[in-house]
Amino acid sequence: MVKIYRKSLSFSTLWVSTNEKLSDFYASSWQRGESPIPMLICRTVLTAVALAILLWSLVEAPNPYWLIYLTNWGLLLDVGMLISGIVVSLEVIYNKTYDIKELPWYASLYWALFNIAVTLSIMITSLYWLLLYDPNLREEMGERAFWLDVSTHGITSCVCLAEVLLSRTPVRFPHLYQPLSMGLWYAVFSIIFYMAGGKDINGNPFIYDVLDWSQGKRTSIVVAASMAGLVIVYSFVWGVALCRDKLSTLLVRTTSHDLPAAPPDRHMRVV
Repeated sequence: MVKIYRKSLSFSTLWVSTNEKLSDFYASSWQRGESPIPMLICRTVLTAVALAILLWSLVEAPNPYWLIYLTNWGLLLDVGMLISGIVVSLEVIYNKTYDIKELPWYASLYWALFNIAVTLSIMITSLYWLLLYDPNLREEMGERAFWLDVSTHGITSCVCLAEVLLSRTPVRFPHLYQPLSMGLWYAVFSIIFYMAGGKDINGNPFIYDVLDWSQGKRTSIVVAASMAGLVIVYSFVWGVALCRDKLSTLLVRTTSHDLPAAPPDRHMRVV
């Protein structure tokens, strides 16, 4: 039992250093063969969308507080994931590294960012529309600000889900600790921000009202619920990836192996 336990929870399983096929990180689930070109095209389009939203956010509301918000952390992670995915595709094209089990650093980086960015993006969208969005403020915000909110708290999640559905990137349940670690780190950052006397753009001593550490009990409950939410979201992503692999293997990637013709039976006289 100890051997089985160690094998199932080895470092290579918990980390993002090995996988059966490198092609899982550069080929699409919905193609025959393992050419990196289809997924490279898809990632280029998705990256253009994510970069456009990121630049829109920076231009529309430039302020020194931009980096304190979880939404903007998510934007940077989304863009980083997609750019690292493009790097994986380009490296395969130019260096011809098609099939290795020990992943190169850029594939491991993409995989870790994928696990964190996709989960966090969906979680940010859920938290914003459930806890922070106030429909009464839409007229006060203006149409441009409203659609920027829709882009940063909705379209980015769609971009991440598109990456999940189009790619073959594996989703392993033991990797749950990666998005959980990022969520926990942001909670710690918000505590440091509060204890250091940080102020948001409106002069409030917190980043978000739901992360007001002057009300420690309530905020601790919010953080604990958010951690549980990350588990649910990651489980959802894991389920989506599982269905993707099952369907694509059944409908698209199923191949028949050409077996060599059997030699004639020496007991039979074939003319």
